[in-house]
Amino acid sequence: MNAANSTQPRPSFPTRLARRLRRELRRPFKPLLHWLRDRQAPSLHHWMMHEAAVPIQPTRKSALVIAPHHDDETFGCGGLIALKRDAGIAVSVLVITDGRQSHGHVAGVDLDAMVETRRRELLQACSILGVAEQDVHLMSLPDQGVYRLGPEEFQLAANAIAAMITALHPQELYVNHRNDRHPDHEAVFRLVKEAIQIANVPVDLLEYPIWLIWNGPYRWNTTPDDLKGALRLDVRSVQDRKNRAIAAYASQHAILPKGFLEQFTQGYELFFRHTSL
Repeated sequence: MNAANSTQPRPSFPTRLARRLRRELRRPFKPLLHWLRDRQAPSLHHWMMHEAAVPIQPTRKSALVIAPHHDDETFGCGGLIALKRDAGIAVSVLVITDGRQSHGHVAGVDLDAMVETRRRELLQACSILGVAEQDVHLMSLPDQGVYRLGPEEFQLAANAIAAMITALHPQELYVNHRNDRHPDHEAVFRLVKEAIQIANVPVDLLEYPIWLIWNGPYRWNTTPDDLKGALRLDVRSVQDRKNRAIAAYASQHAILPKGFLEQFTQGYELFFRHTSL
């Protein structure tokens, strides 16, 4: 994907009008749909974890874990990171945003202080998982702003990620799912995909879900095709450590949906192998 294609062309007026009308028609039903979605998410996750996913074993390949926000690396890959580090395998973590907007909707929160809080929590969580501070990298793009990058900013960011990939030369690269139901997450996936092409080094790309299920629509089909193809990694032997790393992100717990964290504490992690590099 070229940087020029990283932003979509502005939809036509009829298309924008139709979308607005759909939003307005759905508005009265949104509380019910959100309630149904939140009720359905745990069962969808259970189906993926135990029926739709194929078991895999951890490899001995070095890894770079890329997270849109501080905590995504732990939620999605904390067990994988701990298993690799216990085996003496090199793991680096790159967080793309500064994290300041996690509490942007909460009155009275010092957003500059939140940046430092989240950095401190990240280092603590990574230390618990076995990643040293020198292997944790911060890119500090604007939180809630990655998906708003213009073509030039997109290219600069992709070049910076490519330089890190070239320097670290990981054999595996983990990034959030391409359709992760969060605009910054999906933009980060596009950045990483472009960076891999720029770096032009062989790497196995695996996607981990964070919001894929929880923020998805309510589904009449409880075994949807677009959630199939997952790989399941058994991390029960290090789940206690992952739980402690999750607990390190104390600033985030109160603002996450009820039950959201439970999908990351069940002793397994889900990945999707990307095959179209």
